[in-house]
Amino acid sequence: MMKKEKTKEQRKLDRELVEKYHQKVIEEALERLYESFQQWKVGQLHYGELTDQIHEFHKYNQKIWSKFNRLGWRDEILILEAKKEFGLLTEEEESFFIFNSNEE
Repeated sequence: MMKKEKTKEQRKLDRELVEKYHQKVIEEALERLYESFQQWKVGQLHYGELTDQIHEFHKYNQKIWSKFNRLGWRDEILILEAKKEFGLLTEEEESFFIFNSNEE
């Protein structure tokens, strides 16, 4: 894939897309934790299991933070992941994913 200079508008769209992707990833993780809190509140989940899940969420959230704050919206791989998540990949970008998944 040839790298070409992005316009100010393209960079703005990248930032917005990565922010939307970040929100989706975090909210999905928070939703699972919220469900555990609800189960605990009505006595369906032992407090020890809930605290374990809180700890696991914290570790997962640290990984998310690292992923999104390493280069943030300037990270081309992260931008491609976000585009893939929302079905916005171009044919050229799609072939990049196919090529790289075949290398593994």
